[in-house]
Amino acid sequence: MNEKFLLFPILIPAIAALMIPALKFPNKKFRNIFIEAAVIFNSLIIALLIIYPPSGTLTLFRLSERAAFALKLDGLGIVFSVLIAVLWPLTTLYAFEYMSHEHRETSFFGWFVSTYGVVAGIALASDLLTLYLFYEIMTLTTLPLVMHEMDGRGRYAGRKYLIYSVGGAACAFIALTYAMSQGGGEIFMLGGTLGVWPNEPGNLYLCAWFLGFLGFGVKAAVFPFHGWLPSASVAPTPVTALLHAVAVVKAGIFAIIRLTWYVFEPESLAGTWAQWTAFALVCITIIYGSSMALATQHLKRRFAYSTISQLSYILLGVLLLTPEGLAGALTHMGGHAVMKINLFFCAGAILCQTKREYLFDMRGIGHGMPKTFLAFLISGLALCGLPPSAGFMGKWQLGTAGAACAPLGYIGIAMLAISAVLTVLYVFSIFSIFIMPGKNFDFKTANKGVKDPGLQMLIPLGVLAVGSWLYGLYAEPMINFFTKIAQGIL
Repeated sequence: MNEKFLLFPILIPAIAALMIPALKFPNKKFRNIFIEAAVIFNSLIIALLIIYPPSGTLTLFRLSERAAFALKLDGLGIVFSVLIAVLWPLTTLYAFEYMSHEHRETSFFGWFVSTYGVVAGIALASDLLTLYLFYEIMTLTTLPLVMHEMDGRGRYAGRKYLIYSVGGAACAFIALTYAMSQGGGEIFMLGGTLGVWPNEPGNLYLCAWFLGFLGFGVKAAVFPFHGWLPSASVAPTPVTALLHAVAVVKAGIFAIIRLTWYVFEPESLAGTWAQWTAFALVCITIIYGSSMALATQHLKRRFAYSTISQLSYILLGVLLLTPEGLAGALTHMGGHAVMKINLFFCAGAILCQTKREYLFDMRGIGHGMPKTFLAFLISGLALCGLPPSAGFMGKWQLGTAGAACAPLGYIGIAMLAISAVLTVLYVFSIFSIFIMPGKNFDFKTANKGVKDPGLQMLIPLGVLAVGSWLYGLYAEPMINFFTKIAQGIL
């Protein structure tokens, strides 16, 4: 396929987003058909690019001999592209029913669709400068989604998200500037583009990488830069589901992988203070996120803190700086996206049908919403790591990689084990509240009129619930693919 087709997944959503307010749709049904068709068409274009990948690089324009905005599809880009291509159409379908109860739908879907193209740009970026450009544009397109309600909570969440993002952008820009000054602004290449250090790398090199890790780590919710993520839970559920499972947080993970493995050299970082400090922050984040999830009664915020913890599972694998660790990180990245987006969908279904946000108001709700509870049960068990689910395969791959990387890996395994126990506690406590409300509980009075949502919400719930287990059952081909990426074969 010609390299020019790499521009299509970016342009199609942008054009569709502009057409949504411009076209005079006779009713919501025609508008929704147009939006879903545009999103599915974009996913099909991505699928064609993956099946028939362009061999070259599409250079859009150059700032200098070494600095260019260019697109290219490699193995790592395929992983991120598949995630967004599969999950965006399902989220869009879910959003139609969810947003029918909200206001300013045209504005919402305009920003929602345009963000698809921006995130595709991150996946297809051929170098750090291009990735940084799309990464910062993503902040601008997702900010109106976070602030959609435009009430006090929404504006506060938006300000917080923007402040954190600007701070992270400043740190990442320092890493970008250093890399480009040292010749690392060229096309991504596994093993790094800064050259091999004959001796121990200098502190300037390590500081530049560490600042880049912290900068991109803001979107990946690394402690102590995680505060924006729980606050963003005030956004409509289709937004929080994408923010916390796919678009923003996974873009942060993706950028850290690019920085660590494709710009700086993993061999030069291994064993340095930079690796140990970043690894310590990741371990703290794993335990902190799981603990806060257990302590939080707000359902969407519980899943937000769970996401904070689970994201650092992925970073733990990345920071082992071994091919096995990177393959394990990619395995868990895909599995977590499928599991967590569905758990947010379930929480959104409850909120949409009952207007309830806190667990103490949800006693016995599983009896009134059995289909939603079944989807929640299936994805929740997967998140806990029950074999052979997606959660189990990701944790198994990370644990195996850690066991071969002493002493750092042993510390990581201990953190994963503690977090796994906390995950079981905060997930199973929700199960018990939903279906075991206690003695003398008057279900009819408490849950009068409570029922499952319509098909537009139930279909994504069912597909993703099944997917969270199929991912684990048929993980071997994907793990082999991830291993080839980590070894530089793809």
